[in-house]
Amino acid sequence: MARNQGNQMRMLATQLSAALTLLGGTGAALAQDVENGRRLSARWCSECHAIEPVQGKGGRTISFAAIAGRQDITSDMITSFLLMPHATMPNPPLSRKDARDIAAYMMEMKK
Repeated sequence: MARNQGNQMRMLATQLSAALTLLGGTGAALAQDVENGRRLSARWCSECHAIEPVQGKGGRTISFAAIAGRQDITSDMITSFLLMPHATMPNPPLSRKDARDIAAYMMEMKK
């Protein structure tokens, strides 16, 4: 059982690594605009997520601050996640720059 979980974790890590490579997640080559990330988050994310650093009970799912607070999360991971289709969230029409801006906004909460 533990062996199967280990294999699944390795597979997930490999898939994430491949996604980061394919999506160019090698660092922030372009400057991110945190304020634009805030605006985009308010437009596309706030219906389900608490998007402000300090916010009362709100949102129907994990807050941006909780995501940013995870030690293993990086801006590249958030950017890649936002650009990949996923069944649990709507897929807003984000450009790579938009996704980087949202990730930068979220990562500001880590500080």
